[in-house]
Amino acid sequence: MLFYIFLALVFLLLNEYRLIKKYIYAIMNPDGKLEESLFLKLINAIIKPFRLIKHWINHELLNDELNYNK
Repeated sequence: MLFYIFLALVFLLLNEYRLIKKYIYAIMNPDGKLEESLFLKLINAIIKPFRLIKHWINHELLNDELNYNK
């Protein structure tokens, strides 16, 4: 029982540390430009080709309104 209480206090302490760190970072960086973590950079690198294909399909392949020669 004492172990679970200790574990809960450790998790609360870690959460408070995370929130304080986030608050300090927000004060030091008022523009709101957050650095991307390694995980977010990896996800963006994986998704980027799919975004480019989707953009190409929507704007080049399907949008031929301006390509008509009248």
